[in-house]
Amino acid sequence: MRRVFTLAAGFLIVVSTELPARADEPRPDTLKAQDVLDRLAKVYAGCKTYRDTGVVKTVFVEATGSWAVEKPFTTAFVRPDRFRFQYAETRGGLDHRFIVWRKGDEIRAWWTVKPGFEKRDSLELALAGATGVSGGSAHTVPALLLPNEVGGRRLTDIAEATRAEDATIDTVNYFRIRGTFGDVPMTLWIDKNTFLVRRIDSTKTIGNFSTEETTTYDPVIDDEIPDESLEFDPAKAK
Repeated sequence: MRRVFTLAAGFLIVVSTELPARADEPRPDTLKAQDVLDRLAKVYAGCKTYRDTGVVKTVFVEATGSWAVEKPFTTAFVRPDRFRFQYAETRGGLDHRFIVWRKGDEIRAWWTVKPGFEKRDSLELALAGATGVSGGSAHTVPALLLPNEVGGRRLTDIAEATRAEDATIDTVNYFRIRGTFGDVPMTLWIDKNTFLVRRIDSTKTIGNFSTEETTTYDPVIDDEIPDESLEFDPAKAK
């Protein structure tokens, strides 16, 4: 509450000036699931820069036991045309990495399983090559950042979206949106303060086999992106 002090007829008057909430900024607890998704889409499509680090962790479960696979990734983006995505994975005792890079009209893709780099005609095509092997992380955020350039289904297309109970982890308050993505049950964890995606949970079941996938993000928008975060050079990638 703010207070304004003024003099009137020789007396000190204390006037309360507590302002009501703006009509165009509803309280978070009144937002519907679609309202949250609309705000999320606006934040990503309108930010000037974006960077993140994250991990796609998939737990495979069957009658004989379970095992997990982790795929770390990073994203760096400066609007309108600087972009770099990388995912990594250790498989069969070998380290695999995939890089998608753009600077202006030049777009490149590089994968450890292929010699050299390949030029791509569009960022969408370059990301498509990395989407499956990266556990979907190559597409999820870029499709939100560049909705007119990267096609396909977006998180905001989640069907039958409803608000689940809000949650707080490590002082971060979250909206939780539940629905289905295709035919896959999914829960989105969206930071109440920034409207950025911080976590995605999904499950798939086929007969006696199932997967439990959790993708976590540590995102930052509208902050300076160091030039080294946007370099293509695979030798310097970590």
